[in-house]
Amino acid sequence: MMINRYAFIPIAALVLGACQTTSGDPSSSLSADADEGPSAYGAFLAGRFAGTARDADGAADYYATAWAQSPGSLVLAERTFLSSVLAGDIDRAIESGRVSAADGDETRLAGLYLAADAIARRDYAAAAGWLDAEQLGPFNEFIAELLSDWARAGQGDVAGALERARNASVPGYAAAYLILQRALLADFAGDDVAADAAYQAAVIESPFTRITIALYGEFLLRQRRRDDAIAIYDSYLRQQPLERSITEMRRIAAETRRIPPRPSVSEFAARALFGPSAALASQADIDLSVVYLRMTQRLDDDYPPAIVLLAGALERTGMIGAAIEAYDAVPEGPFRLPAQIDRIWLQAQQGEIDAALAEARRLYERNDAVEVQLVYADLLRASGEYGEAAEIYSQALAAREAQGLIPDWRYYYFRAICYEQTDRWRLAEADFRSALEISPNEAEVLNYLGYMWVIRGENIAEAFEMIERAANLAPEQGHILDSLGWAHYVRGNYDRAVFYLEQAVEFSPEAPTINYHLGDAYWQVGRQLEARFQWERALTLDPDEDERVGLMARLAGGEPDTPATQLADAADTH
Repeated sequence: MMINRYAFIPIAALVLGACQTTSGDPSSSLSADADEGPSAYGAFLAGRFAGTARDADGAADYYATAWAQSPGSLVLAERTFLSSVLAGDIDRAIESGRVSAADGDETRLAGLYLAADAIARRDYAAAAGWLDAEQLGPFNEFIAELLSDWARAGQGDVAGALERARNASVPGYAAAYLILQRALLADFAGDDVAADAAYQAAVIESPFTRITIALYGEFLLRQRRRDDAIAIYDSYLRQQPLERSITEMRRIAAETRRIPPRPSVSEFAARALFGPSAALASQADIDLSVVYLRMTQRLDDDYPPAIVLLAGALERTGMIGAAIEAYDAVPEGPFRLPAQIDRIWLQAQQGEIDAALAEARRLYERNDAVEVQLVYADLLRASGEYGEAAEIYSQALAAREAQGLIPDWRYYYFRAICYEQTDRWRLAEADFRSALEISPNEAEVLNYLGYMWVIRGENIAEAFEMIERAANLAPEQGHILDSLGWAHYVRGNYDRAVFYLEQAVEFSPEAPTINYHLGDAYWQVGRQLEARFQWERALTLDPDEDERVGLMARLAGGEPDTPATQLADAADTH
């Protein structure tokens, strides 16, 4: 997705300025009733705690319980509405939203959501009524105007909607979305010439080029202009050759006679709201962005880009269960595979490595896409299955080469790690070098290869140069500073070793290897008491078996090995 990041700068500030979450504490109103107050207030506190814990469903349930106990509390009505929207509970959001909006809800979000719901239900007059509000704030006012156009179009006044959109004056951040609104309205009206021109302008101006290309391509296919659709897909893919959704759209256009269905009023409205909602989501990981994306989803619960973006927003705001549900809800089509891959990675990031690996394996068995091969290989590597991971990386690298894609250093690096972990050092060394030929200043590659040379006693001078470069590129990475310190240790420069290893421990205090190395360095400079402390600490940090044996031997009275003279002498030639 190509994004003009500067186009979004004003949006979050505008939204937050116009849509402050209600700050009133409902405790006073809840405690006013001696019989019901404590129960309502307890539910309110539970809801607030659930919200803090990112449990959207729990927060919605608790706030709804508190509101039922104290139905006169407008604060609780608003909290029930917002938490229900976040949780995706449409019925409860509408019920509480009606109460909140009738009181002129402070955020003005309830009225917008109810308008989206009314458009989805084809009750366009009701939608227009909900949108007739004051003091919306600049961003919400723009959203209301977009929805008003579609409410008007739904009532048969598409000419009036087009006239308003054509003559509207909006702030700079909204201009691209207004252009797309014009294209969508002209498309709906059947004004193919105006729609074509507006879509072309939207492709140029939109910060979300991929989505606009998809919309324009669907328009062209509905016009039976298949060759033109393929041409705009190809134009995009020349700049973004790995973009999966457009690649799949191109394949479908070229290999089938499938014509996309014409969107309904609410589906067109969802596409109009997607851009500004996505802009907000790109700026801040806040619940507010989820609310607008839920609005878009209410207009069209099968619009894949909005579902994928909603899932990502839910993930970033910590609502993991809701994010997984959203990824699972992406329908079959060009966006389904990226959503499946994102879902797998989310599982892995939550510590469910075995489940993520099993899902990746199932996906790999039925799909030969390079992205699938890579996610499967990555998870095999993370699970310690290095031999199989190396084979899958080889498949992916061969497939990328066959497709004429630019080599990616990361996959040579990852395969090198797998080779090194399975004692195929010369293959690993070749892949490390290949990665550096593609991208010479990758700190992780420089560090890994340099460190392996140090502990193998090979190319010590070149290894030292590599590790120094890595440390300069990433001066706050503990494991890289550890490599630099250990390189000094191998050279016999124990004071310098202590200097860098102490820094490494500061950045990575829980790393057993770094504490182990610092203990050895302390011993060599005569700081035996501190050395024993570092070895004892390293033992508490779950070292691997070889490290555990070495640490136990040192604590039992053994001394660290002094680097061989030959290695130190070779290093002295640097």
